[in-house]
Amino acid sequence: MLQPRPGERAPSPPQVFDPWVSVSVLLLGLTVVGLVLGGVLAIYDWRTPAAEQPLFFAVLGIFLAALAIQVLAAAVRWARAGLG
Repeated sequence: MLQPRPGERAPSPPQVFDPWVSVSVLLLGLTVVGLVLGGVLAIYDWRTPAAEQPLFFAVLGIFLAALAIQVLAAAVRWARAGLG
């Protein structure tokens, strides 16, 4: 096998782009934004306290979707590695 010259680094293997991880990171970012908005509403919202309930369930749904995407992507990677 060819070896790199002294002082040179060996080329790294190509990185595989996984779009599901990108979607999951986007959903986790939306979760953080929703949690910050919920915190602001909890402090400054004295007229309509019912505004937090839909936000809470939306943020919970977004977080669970991100979690499900990560679990399913890991399962698919595991299954593909077992088949190859």
